[in-house]
Order: sequence, then C-alpha cells, then structure tokens
Amino acid sequence: MKIRVKDFLAAGEAQTFASQEFSADLKQVQADLKQALGQVVTAFLEEVADHPQNLAQVSLTIKGDSDFKLFLETGIINLAFRDIKRVDNFFSDEEAEVPLNVYLSFEAPGLNASGYRIDEITDLASAQAKPAKFLGLVVAQFESYLAMLAASEQENTTENEN
Repeated sequence: MKIRVKDFLAAGEAQTFASQEFSADLKQVQADLKQALGQVVTAFLEEVADHPQNLAQVSLTIKGDSDFKLFLETGIINLAFRDIKRVDNFFSDEEAEVPLNVYLSFEAPGLNASGYRIDEITDLASAQAKPAKFLGLVVAQFESYLAMLAASEQENTTENEN
C-alpha cells in the first residue's frame, strides 16, 4: 500500500487519521501479553481497513507504578503522528507515492534519555495479510521495550546506590 507524501502530511496535520485508545493495568497486560496486545492489533487493523487512506493510530495506556503508553500507527517514516511537522524534512517530492508502514512506539519515563522509542514493525500490506504474524512482531517488540525499561531502571538503581 502506498500514499502520496502530500496526502499523508495533510491527514496528519488535520488529524483525520482513525484513532482509538485503550487502557489496562500492568498486571493484566503481563498476565496475558498476547491477549492484551491482540486487542490493540485487532482494533488497529479494523481502523486501518475502515479509513479511506488506511491511516490509523491505536494507543494503549498501561497503568502501573508509573504509567506508560504504547502506540501502533501507520506512517511513511519512523516519526509518529505527533511529529507530523518534521516528516516533510525527509522528502524532497511531496507528490511521490511512498509505502505505508506500521510503527510501534513506546513512551515511558526512564526508558532512555527522551523517554520515547519508535520502531518500524512491518509494511501495512503484510500486517493486513498475516495478522497473526503481525501480532507476534508487536508482542516481540513490546517485550524488548519492557526489557529496555527494566535495564534502565536497574541502571538507575545501581547509580543511586553509589
């Protein structure tokens, strides 16, 4: 699937992409990660299918000692919709048609210096064609985010002890 850069920018700036938000307790998510993220992936694929330009963002706020947020969204470069004003810096031809990809981003205090990370998961056509594989990719990436967060927290604890 492709979209013109200009059309993507216009939809992002006007916030006309499909959007849905979920919330869950950290213990619930950890108890059945595949089920919790499956709900997000299913909603994302439904939103994309229903949107005329296949543009969507689905978020999951995870409540724990400190809340963090996971976003699944379509894009043309690894910048979230919230950074739409920076996207055109990477394209010289706004009339060009470019592939639509799926990005997973994670926002958590202490994750890294910015508290934010975004990664390309797959292209949108593959996500739609093989939803089970797509879910597996999302779960694996989320597990790596949790591992990064745990390592960062451990590092901060060690630094505070010294």
